[in-house]
Formats: sequence, structure tokens, C-alpha cells
Amino acid sequence: MSKIIGAVEIGTSKAKALIGEVSSTGSVHVVGMASRLNEGMRKGEIVHFRKAADSVHSALADAEKMSGTTVDEVYLAQTGSYLKGRMLRGSASVSSSDNRVSSSDLQRASDEAKRREPDNGRTYVHHIRTPILLDGRIVQDPVGMIGSKIDLGYWSIDGDDQAIKQALHVISNYSLDVKDLILSSIASSTMMAGPDLRRAGTLVIDMGAGVTDFALYRQGFVAYTGVIPVGGDHLTGDLSMGLRILEPYAEKLKIEHGKATSEPMEDGDDVWIIGNKTIGDRAIPRKAITDVIHVRIVELFEIISKELEGLLDPDELKGGVLLTGGASLLPGVEQVASKILGLPVRKASFPTGIANELAQPENATVLGLLHYGLEDHSLPGKKRDDTEVGFLSKFRKMVGLSAQD
Repeated sequence: MSKIIGAVEIGTSKAKALIGEVSSTGSVHVVGMASRLNEGMRKGEIVHFRKAADSVHSALADAEKMSGTTVDEVYLAQTGSYLKGRMLRGSASVSSSDNRVSSSDLQRASDEAKRREPDNGRTYVHHIRTPILLDGRIVQDPVGMIGSKIDLGYWSIDGDDQAIKQALHVISNYSLDVKDLILSSIASSTMMAGPDLRRAGTLVIDMGAGVTDFALYRQGFVAYTGVIPVGGDHLTGDLSMGLRILEPYAEKLKIEHGKATSEPMEDGDDVWIIGNKTIGDRAIPRKAITDVIHVRIVELFEIISKELEGLLDPDELKGGVLLTGGASLLPGVEQVASKILGLPVRKASFPTGIANELAQPENATVLGLLHYGLEDHSLPGKKRDDTEVGFLSKFRKMVGLSAQD
């Protein structure tokens, strides 16, 4: 019997909804997809609830109509500068007389790691497990093995209570429940960086309209995540201000003539632009466009480089850097990123089997949510720890929000 799962991304430029059908064999087939322009978000955060909710609800209604079915719960992407990550660690001594590790030993180490509470006004969104150590050695599953001490950790992301509550309200107002909140960078990485790349060590950077999310993997596990409040819309805004043109036309210039690199150009390589009320139409060198974009792109990757200082060891990141998201389509962005990060950089490609109309960089997050849902529901031995999803019910009680409010 098949199962229907849904995914929602409340993006800065668009709200997206996908509906997938999971078969008894574990494969997922997208049966509904829709997106709507979203004017209720800025830099990954809801600033106008009604506009954001209307966009999401319209996208969900269109996706359900396309699929001919309805969903009861969805996976919801989370991004925004209000999200912060930190490493939590715990340990436990093996309790049995014969020194064989039990599941209860693992649970005690896990409880120890998660004992630290977030600051007031914040709640955990994700606890992402890092490698398990048995007497200092990395093991996949220590239960039944002989040893004396278990160590494990979680890369834990917490967020502002009110921001999370707003996102949950958007979904619950459509009479849906949120199965789980998933960090956008984790969703994108799940889709674009397979297990081999994650084991090799890879940095995945998702360049969206309002924010840029990134996730760093080492030895197959998340080592760091971050959200930078800079995205493709900032490039458009820079062009609008710098060239004194209206934003819709600046967006058109960015798409048609934009490049991330700043290179010498031949004389006469000009672009005719339509000015605003204070300055008229005129011809400008194409290099003026690329120079404006180049400055902002350099700034973005320098921020990422500084945040990941000491973590970008080429020997630990054999998979290099993968770029995805709509802004990654900008020509030359790989060269700029590689020069600043000191690693090989390439644009991410979708795994085989994804339909061409879906296999677009801007869809990496919402498709990754479905993939995450597939792993959660269908793969044996992959059932998520109740404490990792239970924060939602705890949070709803804390803020007085029921599933169908």
C-alpha cells in the first residue's frame, strides 16, 4: 500500500509544495508540484503572515489538485539567520559486567548530550547525530561490541520560538500537521550530495533568493551548518541601486548579462539600460554589471570562509564544494568560490531518475524534503529517534499551538 507525503518550502521569492507517493518498495514518485510568488518573506523570515500563508496555501491547493489527492501532514523546510547550530556531546560507561555495549548505554550517552537546554525564547529544531566512538574508535553500531566507554555527539540547531511558531501556523491554518521541521541545508544536501560524497567530505552551499544555506560534511556526518542572510535578491538590489534602475529591470539584467567574475572587456561591449525617474535611458559597459555582482559574490563566500575557518582542509574534504539553489546558476560563480574557499567547486547535479522539469537547482530543498521523508518512512532500521521529532509536540504545548489550529 502506498503512502502520500508532502513537502513545503516557504522561500523568500516563492512558496513551493510537492506531493509524493511512496510505494511499498520504498520508491517515491512526485505526483503533484506547484509554486507561488511569495511577498511575505525577507531573508528567510516571515514578515507578512497573511501574504506568506496565502502563497503557501495556494501552492498546496495547486499541488493537491494536480495529484488528485490530499495530504494530512508535510515536512517543512526551515531557514533564516535566527537558526544557530552548536555541537553537543555526551558519554556513558558500558554498564554490563562483560563490557558488552547495550542499547541502554547508547541512550544514556545520547541523553547526556541532549541535556543542555537552549537559551530562553529558543527551541531545538534538529539534533543531527555525529559519529559514535567506542573507546575512541569510530563505529557504526556498537551494540554487542566489547568496550568500556561510549561517546557521541549531535550537531544541534535551535531557533527563535516565535519564528518557528509563525511557520507552524502557516501550515496548521491549512488544516495540516507538520511531520517534522528540516533544516533547508540538510534537505538540499540529502538530495544533491549522495552518501559517497558525504563520506568523502563535502561542503554543500544552497544559494537562494534571500539567504544562502550551507552544510559541511565530514566522514559522512554533519560537522557544521550555517545560514548567511545574502542571496540572489541582494544582487538584484545592488544592481538597482548602483545603476539607478527599477528592480524588475535589474533582475532582467542579472539574468541576461550577469556574471560572478570581473574580467576586462573589449571597448564597445555595452548594454542599453532603461533608467529610473532621476536618470534616463543610457548605454553602460557590460563590465559595470559584472563588477557590481562580483563584489557581492566575493563578500558572500568570504563570510562563509570566515565562518568555516579551520574546517576547510582539502584532505578532509575530498568531495569539494557543491553549489545549488537558483543563484548558483550565475556564470562564473564556481571560479570565485574556489578562489576564496581554496577547494574545487562545481555545480551540483541531481541524481538519475529526477524528471527534467523538477531537476532545477531552485528545487533542491523541496525535493530533498521528500527524500528525507522517504528515508524516514521506508528504510528499515532508519526510524528516527522519538526525541528528535518529539520536540514538535513539546513545542506546540509550550506555545499553545495544536496540530489543527
